Amino acid sequence: MKLTQIHPLTWGVLFGTFFARLATFFVMPFFAIYLATLGFSASVIGTIFAVTALSGLFMSFFGGTLSDRYGRKQLMLIGIVLNAVTFAGLALANELFWFYMLSMLMGMSRSFLEPASRALISDTTQADQRVIVYNVRYFMINIAAAIGPLLAVVLSLTGVKTAFFVVTAVYIVYGIIISILFYKYPFEEGDGVKARPRLTETFRVLRDDRTFRAVIIGMIFAIIGYSQFNSTLPQFIALSDGLEDGSRLFAYLLTTNAITVLIVQYPIMRFGIRVSPIKSLFFGISTLSFGLLLIGFATVEWVLFVAMAIFTVGEVLMFTMTDVLTDELAPEHLRGTYFGAMGLTSLGQTIGPIIGGVLLDTFGQSSLPVFGSLAVLTGCGAFFFAAAVRERKAVLALVEENAG
Repeated sequence: MKLTQIHPLTWGVLFGTFFARLATFFVMPFFAIYLATLGFSASVIGTIFAVTALSGLFMSFFGGTLSDRYGRKQLMLIGIVLNAVTFAGLALANELFWFYMLSMLMGMSRSFLEPASRALISDTTQADQRVIVYNVRYFMINIAAAIGPLLAVVLSLTGVKTAFFVVTAVYIVYGIIISILFYKYPFEEGDGVKARPRLTETFRVLRDDRTFRAVIIGMIFAIIGYSQFNSTLPQFIALSDGLEDGSRLFAYLLTTNAITVLIVQYPIMRFGIRVSPIKSLFFGISTLSFGLLLIGFATVEWVLFVAMAIFTVGEVLMFTMTDVLTDELAPEHLRGTYFGAMGLTSLGQTIGPIIGGVLLDTFGQSSLPVFGSLAVLTGCGAFFFAAAVRERKAVLALVEENAG
């Protein structure tokens, strides 16, 4: 695939996503630590993260469908504006009430922006090239994840409110650029398929598409485990007497995560294509669970870095194939609905930090009970991915039989 074959709007989404995530990784991985410095307990911090996920969960029933109904441009711009408002508000907030309100707004903005932008990539990219473009997107996000936290450490802006204004400015620029691109390069959404799905379309999809339903349930368990990365893990590092300079150590772990992604992404992408996206999710959640378990045995820093590398391999096995699988399962006129429905997996993001926070409050610095319990819970999702594999095989066999 030549880079010149990528549509200008897709380039706009890719680079806009990169710079927006770069700015977000500049500050958000340290958000839990920042909240702790304000005097909030681990359980309260967990609920703040949960509010973001819960509002995103609710809007997932409608955000993607709205982009199918009213257009990618409208929903993307609404999402970008809401993100800018959210981060400006975080720079000014001091009271718990406002953190809850802004966390809710953050979840809403994500439910508008994410499904619309990913559906836009599908709309403007040939079917045989989408797996590459989606992996380019994932690759760029992880470059941002590698650079952002280190920039925060180098520039000494970790936890400083000025960083939130930096994120706000990036989203404003993103909105201006994507507006110009939409004006210059109009296109047919859904490959020209004209449809106005009902706002309740997500409920019908979840009822009728059993493969997709099983994948979503499995991803909920997976994200319960993955959510610990930005909530429970940094708090555990900050609380641990055996680990010094928690903010700096966590920044290095974030960079280890991002560098590992960059190293393994291409071979894992090839592996996922060969074995099927659903099987890739199954292997991914199993590996991620093992990484969480190994964190439970970490008493020295080098074990944490090994556990992070294993955890990251599981992450890549899942997340390189999630968008590919969603695009594969979605009818052309319901791409936004399917990508939006994947937002229901934020239920894992809702309850994961709460579970992690409760475990931290209960066991404190005893890492094995905390991360061992999280590993077992996360691993439950493997059963649903196995069910999705069986269901997908049955569907494809029936299609082949009917075609014959």
